[in-house]
Amino acid sequence: MREKPSVTVKTVELNLDAIHKYEVDEPDLLMCLDFGTAMSKAFAMSVDGQSYELELGAEAGGEGYAVPSSVFISDAGKVLFGFEAVEGSQELVDSGRQRLDSIKSWLSLRVEGDLDAYILSKELNPSEVKLTEGDLIRIYLAYLTDLGVTQLQTWFSSEKPSHRHVRRRFAHPCWPSAAQKTWADRLMRQWLAEAQILADTFHGQWKGGIDVALVKAAVDKVRSLPRRPEYLIAEGVPEPVAVAAGALVDGQEKRLPFVVIDVGAGTTDFGLFILRENEEDESSRVFQVPGSIKALLQAGDKVDGMLKKFILDAQAVDVTDSQGRLVAADLSRRIRRLKERLFETGEVKYVLADSTPGRINQEDFLASRPMREFAERVQTGFRAVLESIDDTWLNYLSQAGLSVILTGGGAKLPMMKELAQGWVEVRGKRITRTGVNPLPSWIPEQTPDLEPVYPQLAVAIGGAAAELPETVEGPQAFGGGGGRSSYAAGSLQLSGA
Repeated sequence: MREKPSVTVKTVELNLDAIHKYEVDEPDLLMCLDFGTAMSKAFAMSVDGQSYELELGAEAGGEGYAVPSSVFISDAGKVLFGFEAVEGSQELVDSGRQRLDSIKSWLSLRVEGDLDAYILSKELNPSEVKLTEGDLIRIYLAYLTDLGVTQLQTWFSSEKPSHRHVRRRFAHPCWPSAAQKTWADRLMRQWLAEAQILADTFHGQWKGGIDVALVKAAVDKVRSLPRRPEYLIAEGVPEPVAVAAGALVDGQEKRLPFVVIDVGAGTTDFGLFILRENEEDESSRVFQVPGSIKALLQAGDKVDGMLKKFILDAQAVDVTDSQGRLVAADLSRRIRRLKERLFETGEVKYVLADSTPGRINQEDFLASRPMREFAERVQTGFRAVLESIDDTWLNYLSQAGLSVILTGGGAKLPMMKELAQGWVEVRGKRITRTGVNPLPSWIPEQTPDLEPVYPQLAVAIGGAAAELPETVEGPQAFGGGGGRSSYAAGSLQLSGA
């Protein structure tokens, strides 16, 4: 009988500096971690408005501000993160192995439960070390935390304080139910506190991967600690509210309905809200319209895949043979940049790995059947938001109009821009849509280099603001809804158009 390979037991000495401090390094500094479905970002601001750009992609060995929310466990038993996880998985494209992408969805798809009870499959973890979904989220959040605070330290001198232990918010989706919000927020606060300990412990060791047994030992040891540095963790902030903080509170209109469409890599998220400012104390509230939170599993990555297939089909690349697979794998590494250039300039030239040259016209690509069907699904997703709300809300929107805020890396896609134009009719109510530039006024004035990448960083930037609007659940039905100029909905008072 063949014996199973023995599991190597690792020991690790945790860095407990975060626990021993009891207070943050800099009380006037706030960081926001945007743990995204496909890409993660971070940003920091001081209470006086000084901004600190955190280039996580560059810190992770790539470029830019974002890092892939990916983990891959190699056959050699190394846990790889970010860009290295993506590269490592592509080398084993024919092996049946799977990369851990969209780990954030483990929270989004549940409303309760213990993620430490879900053991990863062999396709995800080929080692004999038993790792759980909870283990993987903790260690990825540790990686994200270390990238963020290490970047933050580059803004300051080497003198104390170190600025590794600053207070931080975390961005999250608008959970569909109160039960899910309570459950997910509690887990995120716990995991982020534990992540700082793991970040300090593994600082400088991420490159090339960390032994899977070492990861397990460290996570288990952190879980057994009697206390955590919870003083570091501020409140969670709904992603659309973080965007609204920069896009709307900064503007002139203080009572308006708006829809945020966050076009990420993995999902397109919709949410309908009402912003109201109390003129007496200048406080702001964001009311979340019940039933309006929707997610479409079609986004930037989907367009990447369609563009890749469009190119491979145009060049008759046979992906069933080894040469074709190499060409396809190389194209996968470059497809996002090719897509960006295509929609920036209207045309893009390329050379495949086998030296085949080619050219794509934006109009031809948009006219392809997959892209036309994708555009239709996006429009259907937008309509589903409005179809889900009460008639009284539709009555109000038909008079007040609807501001549309597009954010995320895919916000510049043509079919997304169309969502912020013209009008849409739902159950006989015609609603005018007006695009809102989400860019806060201080960015062109203070940090103009952020303007091109703002859609990607909007959540992290907004979430790092010193003050955010209070978020409350709006009423199921909007009071009034006829021809009156003012409507009351619980504590919500809004002027009509």
